[in-house]
Amino acid sequence: MVGVRLDHLRVDVHDIERAERFYSEALGLRRIVRYETENGVILQMGPGGAPPGVELWFESGLEPRPSATEHLAFAVDDVHGLLEHVRALGYEVVREPWQIGDETVAFVRDPDGHLVELNDFAGR
Repeated sequence: MVGVRLDHLRVDVHDIERAERFYSEALGLRRIVRYETENGVILQMGPGGAPPGVELWFESGLEPRPSATEHLAFAVDDVHGLLEHVRALGYEVVREPWQIGDETVAFVRDPDGHLVELNDFAGR
């Protein structure tokens, strides 16, 4: 069987610099690569500057369409601490932390309205 692994998930954005600030300042992701295109910018970011991560995609005329339920999920060490950091930066907290089994989960929104799950997978 051929090896397959997740590299990135595309996230359409209105403002590439604003999106990069959120994913770097709020979540600690670092730039992997940035491409300037004829119509915009493609910026990949991941933990430690390596995949897997997100591909922030800005294209002139492209309208981001955040889903009401689909989301990006990040494993974090301290949901409560990171949530307070995200809140202090002025980003929207959608759902306060709650327990589901051994996991602590919370949701925030990025500047374009995409849902982002913060999850402490204690016990996994």
